[in-house]
Amino acid sequence: MKTKLLALAVACATASFAANAAVSDTFSVGGAAGYVRGFDHNFDGADFEKEGFGLKLNGEYNFTNWFGLGAGYDYTGRQHISADDNRSGYHSNIAEVYGRFAYPLDNTGSDVFFKVGPTANWSSVFGETHHKLGFVAGIGAQYALNDNLAIRGGYDFFYRNMKRDGARIDNGMFYVGVQYTFGAKKAAPAPVAPAQKTVRVTENHTLDAGILFPFDGSNLSAEGKQAVAEVVNSSSNLQNTEFEVYGYTDRIGSDAYNNKLSQKRADAVAAELQNNGVTTLKASEGRGKSNPVTGDKCNSVQGRKALIDCLAADRRVEVVVTGDTTKVQKQ
Repeated sequence: MKTKLLALAVACATASFAANAAVSDTFSVGGAAGYVRGFDHNFDGADFEKEGFGLKLNGEYNFTNWFGLGAGYDYTGRQHISADDNRSGYHSNIAEVYGRFAYPLDNTGSDVFFKVGPTANWSSVFGETHHKLGFVAGIGAQYALNDNLAIRGGYDFFYRNMKRDGARIDNGMFYVGVQYTFGAKKAAPAPVAPAQKTVRVTENHTLDAGILFPFDGSNLSAEGKQAVAEVVNSSSNLQNTEFEVYGYTDRIGSDAYNNKLSQKRADAVAAELQNNGVTTLKASEGRGKSNPVTGDKCNSVQGRKALIDCLAADRRVEVVVTGDTTKVQKQ
């Protein structure tokens, strides 16, 4: 008989509709079927055939993902009581109200839970109906198939299904069932990261030789060292960086002198870059009076001091930084 009852429970569960587990602010309904075994107390002179089957219907409102209130109806049948050569079928109807306390296993409703609450029971045997108050306590687990469907299984213990003349029957039910949730909130789709690509960029830094060095010198000043450090800091957002340093003078003086001075200044800046952690120095080159930025602006200037002042922009060190960065691709 036990095997037949279990088969009936599985068949009923498979045929039922299903619902989600405890998701906040949702209402669910469900049904289940299972195997019932009774517990008799003080049944003197009577024989209680304990095994039977059970059916369950319930509705629940989930306030949070761990707490909800439920109400249900349970039916147990196919149990028998024999006394004084009389044999009668015993069945009970149970109305229950309970609190459901869950431990979530995921964010879609799967959980394990405990339930407890009062019951109102009316049982029939030997043509008599007995009304009693009792309680239910149960444990179970629920697996959410999707946003609305879940499979539920568990064990409920019903205390005092029947009590008469000091004798009492309690019932335990193993069940398998399903729930259907109304208003389940679908999880928001994961944000799609914008498409990015790596591009190679170049940054050009022009450093005034008048700030970097004393007049006609190649030893970096304190201000010059600070200017080089700022170049390194400004490139910290780039990856795989490479540095190039080029020194320039104005057109006053011989080519040989200017080439030598510009090289010393380029080397001084390159050394300070390395002091600031730069390890990828591709070039350190003095280019003398080539590539003036003043053009013919100072051609008409009279007097050496005035000419030196006019050509100040040509006296410079250029630092070229090349590196990788990521940019969002336009869709």
